[in-house]
Amino acid sequence: MGIPYLTKHLLPYADSVLLGGGSDDQKLDETPRVRSVVIDGPSLVYHVYYRLLAWMSPVHDVLDVQPTCNEVSRAVVTCLLELHRQGIEIHKICFDGALPVSKRETRRARIEKSRHRLELSRRRAPTSSNEWRKEVILPPRQLWQGQNLPARWRNLPENPFMVSAVFEDLRTRWNREQILQETQCDPSHLPNGDYPWVEITVMVPGEADVECALVSKLTGSAILTNDSDLIVHDLGSHGSVVFLNSVQSVEDPEDTAHPKISAMRLHPSDLAHRLGIINIPRFAYELNENPHLGFSELLRRSKDNQEMTKNLEKYHHFLREYQPDINRPLAVQGGTYGQNLDARVSELVWQYKLPDAFCEADQPHIYLGILFEDHSRRCAWELGRFYRTLGYSLLNQAHPRTRQFTTVYEFVRRGTRIIAEQIMLGGSKTVISDLSTLQKRLDLAQNVFGADDQSTFWVMFAVAEIYRDPSSQTSLPSAVQLERFLTKGFLGQGTEWVDVHLLAQIHAVLYSLRMLQQLLRFLPDDDLLGSSRLILNSLPPLYSLLPSRREIIQKFSIGQLAHRSVYQLITTYG
Repeated sequence: MGIPYLTKHLLPYADSVLLGGGSDDQKLDETPRVRSVVIDGPSLVYHVYYRLLAWMSPVHDVLDVQPTCNEVSRAVVTCLLELHRQGIEIHKICFDGALPVSKRETRRARIEKSRHRLELSRRRAPTSSNEWRKEVILPPRQLWQGQNLPARWRNLPENPFMVSAVFEDLRTRWNREQILQETQCDPSHLPNGDYPWVEITVMVPGEADVECALVSKLTGSAILTNDSDLIVHDLGSHGSVVFLNSVQSVEDPEDTAHPKISAMRLHPSDLAHRLGIINIPRFAYELNENPHLGFSELLRRSKDNQEMTKNLEKYHHFLREYQPDINRPLAVQGGTYGQNLDARVSELVWQYKLPDAFCEADQPHIYLGILFEDHSRRCAWELGRFYRTLGYSLLNQAHPRTRQFTTVYEFVRRGTRIIAEQIMLGGSKTVISDLSTLQKRLDLAQNVFGADDQSTFWVMFAVAEIYRDPSSQTSLPSAVQLERFLTKGFLGQGTEWVDVHLLAQIHAVLYSLRMLQQLLRFLPDDDLLGSSRLILNSLPPLYSLLPSRREIIQKFSIGQLAHRSVYQLITTYG
């Protein structure tokens, strides 16, 4: 979550820079230029998400305002294309593949913060608007231009799936054809290669920060991020940090059609020299120990070598978080393992592969994120647990007994708390039985709903899971209500929290299937029969797997599809 007040103290010393431009531009303009970057992937995703959210009209319905995975993914690509058009070389786009044990409390605190925001959201009645919002496609100028977030959206929980969706899309979706089809890109501004970002988009076995810092140090490039911690890393003599929330579109008088991009840059090596201290980590350490002190006193302490001698061990412990682990196996440092896994699945896998770094003596942990749901009801993640447990158990069984675990801890919301839910892992007989159960459920659903349109099939499969769940029996929608939800977007006469919760339950089931699908694909051939590996092969990519309410309505409003699907559901599962 960063060192509190670090940016506040140091940002006044940042340089104003322009992103991109040729050498001739700098001759005409004295402003420093940034010509190469390494991108903190999650930071860019969250930055774009909030830029999209800020452009949403306050009249829109609360259930529709959260930017979808597809909208965020397209906006990220728009930003990357604009960076390329400006002549900026992107060395890498780094994503977290597993956070170390030392970051568990930080992770839990972040989830608790999201839970609290959800609780605050629940205190307000949903807005029911007659105005359906269209899919949001912002031009580069608006994406780079800051806008105040409407007050009513400030407690809206973030989309918990968007980082995984963007990572997957950059590696498997965004080829030249898709880019031209779905963005407003000029073909002459396309990067080279059919999939321009597949080679530079990496899932780091650890924190993305460390990889970003290493690339910055080796190349002298700037790190595009909103994470103040990156100032503390060793970026070498030429590496720097450019804050995404400082990036702005600036009118170019000589080319009004193509504005320039300005930003604020912190250059840790130069900054330490200007402040008269040995390095920025020393200042960050003093601030971390004494967050209440003023800038002048922190600066004085950063220069006091005698005082530092007394706290040398404590200082070295502080620095470990910002240094690459040189003792980690080369395969891990190279980051070539499991590059097409979802971030949550990747983290689970690394806890098996390198337990000393990512698990220690504990059982594996997995953090499912906060869904936009009814905070007063049972957590929507309760649905889909059968599929997640099967995936965890399959992964467990694929390892020797000496490296197996008995449980996995899922961090989820229970009421007004975040708890570690203990998931007991099944043995080989249970796994075989559960795979058979999954196959039977899929066969039944395909017979009931048909599988010609995968997008509607998987929504109905998820709804059937809700009707199958014994604990949901007292709150199941009637046939009339469900048909209204599929075609109008709400069970009653307008949006209520019950509608919010139903959509969250659908997403929970579908994402749980996605986790199982990835683990089925990842496991060695000798651990699975071929048919089991392909059992969820028709599951769509994440950006289209989790539909918004608007997308559900568009799909089910065709002819009698909703009526027929609901009738078949109630007849079979009701």
